Amino acid sequence: MLGVLSIGVALVAAGTGFVGAVKYAVLFAGLFWFSAAFGYLTRLRPQHRVADLGTTTIAGRRATEIRYSGAQFALINVLVACLFLCAVFAVWDYGQAGGGAFAPGIPTLLAAVAALFFASFFVLVALGRIRRGRVILAADGIRQEGRAFESFLPWDSFAGIKPSYNGTREILVIAYSNAPWRKRQLAGPWKLDKLPPVPMIEIDTIHLAVDPALVYHLLRFYTENPGAREEFGTEAVLRRVQEQSF
Repeated sequence: MLGVLSIGVALVAAGTGFVGAVKYAVLFAGLFWFSAAFGYLTRLRPQHRVADLGTTTIAGRRATEIRYSGAQFALINVLVACLFLCAVFAVWDYGQAGGGAFAPGIPTLLAAVAALFFASFFVLVALGRIRRGRVILAADGIRQEGRAFESFLPWDSFAGIKPSYNGTREILVIAYSNAPWRKRQLAGPWKLDKLPPVPMIEIDTIHLAVDPALVYHLLRFYTENPGAREEFGTEAVLRRVQEQSF
């Protein structure tokens, strides 16, 4: 509704000669609509996309990966792009206003800082420090490549697995407190997700397009059955998922 209202504002602005306001109204309409789409993907859409579970290689070895939602990541990029364009247009418009605007240098500077901040998001995407995200199951352990962090724990460090709820449904693969935990944040101020406070693989299932219950049983099976981990990176894992033979 707010997006429709913004388009109405754009039409009124165009009809009354305030052409400069049209681009902002259209960008705000996009922000509202893309935010609504993100809410739908994270809160309402059925998580039945088994295609986001597949095979990969890590350090030259076969592995199985559970990918984060690609549609969600695309929408995050589009939302930041809208904010970036708003800031860039503000820099241009205040620069064109010159001395005719009240203290033009201050808002121009603030808009330029905002534009640089939003531009840094795409620099980090290009560098791979902000990414779609995935969970990788390999013979040596579980790797979690979040949208803005990475984490690794070996299989023998896990004490158990349980479902949890912290505003959204989560899967916690809990490790011993002295586990050799390799972790790091990657994206500076862009904390799209964050590491847990203690050694564990914490999967916020809101990021997934795969059924969280399926992912939970898959992780639990391989946590409790070391001999089956030789299946990683093969079609056997996918068959097990399709047949739900956990």
